Amino acid sequence: MPRIYIREPNHFYTYELPVVPGGEVVVGSAPTCQLALPGVNGLSSTHARIVCQPQGYVIEDLHSQYGTLQNGRPVQSEYMQPGLEYMLGAACITLEPVAAAQPAQPVQPSPTAVESAKTGAAPETKKSPAIKRPGTGVKGANQHTDISQLAKKFDRSGSRRGSAFTFVYVVIILLLALYAGIALRHWERTGNFLPGIQADGK
Repeated sequence: MPRIYIREPNHFYTYELPVVPGGEVVVGSAPTCQLALPGVNGLSSTHARIVCQPQGYVIEDLHSQYGTLQNGRPVQSEYMQPGLEYMLGAACITLEPVAAAQPAQPVQPSPTAVESAKTGAAPETKKSPAIKRPGTGVKGANQHTDISQLAKKFDRSGSRRGSAFTFVYVVIILLLALYAGIALRHWERTGNFLPGIQADGK
């Protein structure tokens, strides 16, 4: 549907135009206008109107105070040219350009389809080659299994080493504690740390 672009100092929007010949849109600051733009500087209450004609859209100035301008030229009544800017005070109105329809490009049949149509045989469908992804073949699976086994062996050996180290550490702590207890009891009884060693070191 044809439409116009309206650009104000702080706003930008679109408005759809009537398509029935004789239909019109009055532009102005008054709320009674079909396209009301209140608060726009230099825009009269009923500034201009856009009328649908069989040959296009006509913009007419409705004796506004500052007039309707196109590139600084006063406009009384003329057909709107798509893409041109029409100034109604501080508002700019542009008729949307109509894009030309692109002709459809004919589809050229492939030689295989033409040959199949002549012979009446169904066209041959080519299968796309299977895509090999790394790690999904037999070799990749074996590598994955080997790595998993090595990781398990490493975990088991590491846990064994850690258990042995913990055991030795606990035994050493217990022996030291036993030695400290024996030395403390001997000192309380005899005044010497160990048999054969006196408290004064002689």
